[in-house]
Amino acid sequence: MKKTIIYLLISGCIVTSCSMTSRLKRAKVRANISLPQRILAPEEKKGYDQRSVLEFSDLKGKKTTYATTEKDKNGKNQITVELQGVTVVAKSRTVPERFGKVDIDFVVSVPEKLLGKKRQLTLMPRLLKKNEEIPFSDLIISGGRFSKTQLNGYQKYEEYLKTIVPDSAFFDKLVNQKAYRRYFVSYDQSEKRKQRKDSLIWAHYDAFTTKTNKRYLLFNEKMYRNRIWLSKALGYELIKERYEFFERDTIHISRFFGHRYEVIVCLFPQFHLLRFKSDETIPDKYKRFPARIRRTYHKLTPEDSISILKRYYRYKRIARNENLKAEKEKKFAELVKFPKNPNAHLDTVIYRKGRFEYYYHQEVATDENSKRMQLYLSGYVLNTNRNSYTLPTSDTLSYVVSSMLQFMDMTPRFQQKIIERKAITSVKAYITFPLGKSTLIESLGENHKEIEKVQEMTKKLTDTGEFLMDSITLVAGSSPEGSYRTNLQLSKSRAESLKKYLRTKLNEIKVIDTLLKARWRGEDWNGLIRLINETTAFYPKSELLKLVDRQGNPDQKEKMLKIQFPAQYAIIRKQLYPQLRAVDFTFHVHRAGMIKDTIHTTEPDTLYADAVKLMQERKYSKALTILTEYNDWNTAICLMSLGYDENACNLLLKEKPSADREYLLAILTARLNREEEAVKYYRHACEMDDSKRWRGALDPEINRLIKKYDLNKENPSK
Repeated sequence: MKKTIIYLLISGCIVTSCSMTSRLKRAKVRANISLPQRILAPEEKKGYDQRSVLEFSDLKGKKTTYATTEKDKNGKNQITVELQGVTVVAKSRTVPERFGKVDIDFVVSVPEKLLGKKRQLTLMPRLLKKNEEIPFSDLIISGGRFSKTQLNGYQKYEEYLKTIVPDSAFFDKLVNQKAYRRYFVSYDQSEKRKQRKDSLIWAHYDAFTTKTNKRYLLFNEKMYRNRIWLSKALGYELIKERYEFFERDTIHISRFFGHRYEVIVCLFPQFHLLRFKSDETIPDKYKRFPARIRRTYHKLTPEDSISILKRYYRYKRIARNENLKAEKEKKFAELVKFPKNPNAHLDTVIYRKGRFEYYYHQEVATDENSKRMQLYLSGYVLNTNRNSYTLPTSDTLSYVVSSMLQFMDMTPRFQQKIIERKAITSVKAYITFPLGKSTLIESLGENHKEIEKVQEMTKKLTDTGEFLMDSITLVAGSSPEGSYRTNLQLSKSRAESLKKYLRTKLNEIKVIDTLLKARWRGEDWNGLIRLINETTAFYPKSELLKLVDRQGNPDQKEKMLKIQFPAQYAIIRKQLYPQLRAVDFTFHVHRAGMIKDTIHTTEPDTLYADAVKLMQERKYSKALTILTEYNDWNTAICLMSLGYDENACNLLLKEKPSADREYLLAILTARLNREEEAVKYYRHACEMDDSKRWRGALDPEINRLIKKYDLNKENPSK
C-alpha cells in the first residue's frame, strides 16, 4: 500500500511538471518586446468638442447609449468614438548618436501564462549589427516558490562553506595550540637553565684559565731568567771581548760556546720547558665546553617557529579541510540547483499575478556597422522540477541611428601641388675597405647589401620612365684618425675605385661613364660635429664641440681631442668614426617630356579622405587627429560627435550661413545651455529649410526645445 502511494505521488509530480511544458508549447506563449509607447498629445487627437458617446439611465435603471454618427463614403451612418488615450506602438525607431554612443531602449512584455510561483523566466536580449551579435544582460523573473527553492540551495551551500576552515582561522582550528604553547614554555625554561648552567661553567672555566695563565707566565719568566744566567755563567762574552781585542777570529769560539749552550738547555728542563694552555692541561670537566659555551638566550628564528609549528598540525583535519575545499564546485552544483546570474540586468521576484512589463535601457558604442541595428528577444522558462521550456523568438525591433554624419560635407577635397622638372635624391652607403687600402671587395663586411641599396635606388628612379638620369655624384669621406693628408688621398683613391666598380654594376644606364662623378672630402669633421650633437652620452658636450669645431691643424686637433677627453674619445672612435667612413650618393634627375621648370596642379587630398572615412566608420578620435589641421565643416561635425561643443560652435560660426549650419548651431547652443540662442537658430533653420522641423524630432536637444517652447505650432502646415 505504501509503495502504491509513493508511486502515485511521484507519477503526479511528473505529470504536473510535464503538463507545464506541454501547455506552454500548445499555447505557443512567448515574451515580446516593443518600443516605448508614445501617448498622443491632446492637440494630436482627432475628436470633437462635445462628448462622442453619451449614456443615460431611466428610473428603472435601464441604460441607453447615444453615439455620434457620420456618413461614410457609401452614405451609411457610422459611429464616431473619441478615444481618450491613443497608444502608438512601432517596430522601428530612429535613435540619436551622441558622443559615439546610442541609447537602446525597449519594453519587455511578459504574459501572465509564462509566470508562476514555481517558475523562473530568463529573457536574453540580443542586438544585431550587420554580422555581429551583441548579447545584452539577461532579465530574470522568478516566482515566489522558485525563489525560495533557489535561496534554500544557497543557504545549504553557505552551511557547507561554514564547515571549511578559512586560512585566517587555520591556527585556531587546525593546530594543537595547547601543545604548541607548552613547547614554548618548556623551551623557555630549558634555555634559561642552559644559560644559567653555561654561565656558571664559564665562570669556573674563566677563573681556572686566569689562574693557570698567571702560573704559566711565572714559570716561563723564570725559565727565560735561567737562560740569561746560563749565558753569563759560560763566560762567552768575556772570551769574545778578548778575541776581538787581539783581533782574532771569533767564529770558532762562537760555535763552541753555542754548541755547549744548546746542550745544557736541552738537557735541563729549567732552561727549555715552556708552559702554555692546551688540551692536555685543561681538566676533563672543561674540555667539552669552551667550543660551545652559550652565555646568551638562544632566540628562535621564523624558520624555527614554522618547523616547530608543523609538529603540532592536526594533519587529519587539514586533509579533511583540503578535501572540502576541493569539492566546493561539485557541492555547489549539487546543492544549488538554480544558480543566480551575477551579471543579470534585472533579477526580481514577483508575488502577484498579472502581466509583467519592464523598461530596458542599454548604452551601445557605435562603429561603422551601427547605421542600422536590430533587436530580438529569446529565453526559456524553468520550474522547480528542473523542466524547461524554450520560448519562441520575439518580434524584431529595428533601430536606425541618426548621427551628425548626415550633415557631413562629402565633397572631395583637393590640394595644390607644385611639380618641379628637376629632382634630387640621395642615399648613404657604408662601404668597407681594407685598412689603409682602396681596393673594393664586395664580400667584405656589408658591402654587398650597401651596393645593392645604390642599385635599387637607381632602378627605382629610372625603371618607370618618369625620370631621366642627369648625373650620379658620389662623395667619399674618412674618419679623422691618422694623418690629414693620408686620409685625403685615401678618400680620393677609394672614391675613384668605387666609381670604377660601379661602372660595371650600372651598365644598363647609357653613358654611365659620363653620368658617374667621383668626389672626396677627406676627414669629415662636419659630420663628426653633427653626430656629437645627436648623441646624448657626451659630457661636457659644449667644451667637446668647441674643440672639434676649432679651426687649425686637423692632426693637432685630433691629438688634443684624445688627450683632453680620453673617455669621450674612446666612445667617438668606437661608435662615431665608423659612421664617418661613408659614401654619399646624390642622384640628379629630370622629368621626361617636361619643358617648364615647374607645373602647378591639383590632386585629391588623400589624407583628408582618410579622415572622412574614419568619421563614416565612427572612429572620431582618430579622425580628429587629422582634421585639426583643416578646421573646416567636417572638423566641427567631428568635434560635435566627441562632445567638444564650444570648439565646434566656434568653427561653425566661421562657415557660410545655411540651414544646416543654423540647425547644428541650435543643437550646440542647446547643449551649452544657451536656449534663447538655440531657439533663434532653430527658427532660422526652419525658415531656410522647412524639413528641419521633422529632423528636430530626431535630435533630443531640439526635441526638448520644441516641447518646452511649443515650436511646432509655428509650423504653417499644421
